[in-house]
Amino acid sequence: MQSSAYTAAQAFTSQTVKFEVNIEEHEETFYVQQVPNKGQGIVAARPILRGEYLFSEPPLFTLSTSPTNSQILGALAKCTREEQCQYFALANSYRTKLLPALAIYETNFLLLGRGSLQPDAKQQDTAGIFILGSRFNSSCTPNVSKVWDELRRVMVFRTLRDVVEGEELCFNYCDVLATREQRQKELTLDFGFDCVCDACRLEDEKVAESDRRRSSIARLFDEVGCCGKEPTLGIRKIHLALRMLKEESLVHYEASFCYDAYQLCVLVSDFTNAKKWIRRAWEISCVTSGQDSHAARMFKIYYANPRSHPLAGLLPKTTLTGPDHTITPS
Repeated sequence: MQSSAYTAAQAFTSQTVKFEVNIEEHEETFYVQQVPNKGQGIVAARPILRGEYLFSEPPLFTLSTSPTNSQILGALAKCTREEQCQYFALANSYRTKLLPALAIYETNFLLLGRGSLQPDAKQQDTAGIFILGSRFNSSCTPNVSKVWDELRRVMVFRTLRDVVEGEELCFNYCDVLATREQRQKELTLDFGFDCVCDACRLEDEKVAESDRRRSSIARLFDEVGCCGKEPTLGIRKIHLALRMLKEESLVHYEASFCYDAYQLCVLVSDFTNAKKWIRRAWEISCVTSGQDSHAARMFKIYYANPRSHPLAGLLPKTTLTGPDHTITPS
């Protein structure tokens, strides 16, 4: 991860390791190279569009999120010699605290699961090691998503926004809805580095504004969930959350809020706006996880017949607003 070295499948002699990605054009999409103040990282070799597929990678092995050193060594014993070398070349943030195999696992594992619509993905208890995936550095305004494809048993990486040639590709190691101080503390404790992403380089009032927005978004997740009997209030809170997510350049949780809005609309039989909201959720999920992902397929089904949703018509009929409605900041 932040300072790990990636050993390519074949020996290389230069400082820059390049990878061919299996896309229609078969053109080079990214490469691994030294990134100032970060060690190795993944950099765009060309302009990459929002939602574009980068690559998918099967795990070297999978274990629980709390394995023993012996369990990790047992998993490594089933790997090739080259794979073992690749594993021990990964970053180690717990060098003085844990045995090497366990320390590397704790530094680099990625949680597996279909991808939660909620911000807390720690409910998942299975994790994997991804050699190339571990090359992504961290950013609190990430431009890359990672989603586990259970059917294919691979982690899929896509861009969250347009990326220019030469831009570093990053996902987030920490809770991006925490304040800068909280994020910095978590990253220093768990990974041993000071984050220098755009969000963490903000100063004075700008960082205070960013902290307020991110804390508000986190709070709105809970507040929207309590608006089952007040759909109008819930929709207003969702509009506020979406506006702040845009201001913070965070695509992560838009689909979740749009799905919440869909459920509020079907509650009051506003099926016209319900379809608008679920279509927006589908569009976002296509960006973050692809059209064939579990989330995208689920939203497509909900779009087809919102009247069949279990919540449909449970409250008196009323008209709410769709995702394109604008509100005046309070």
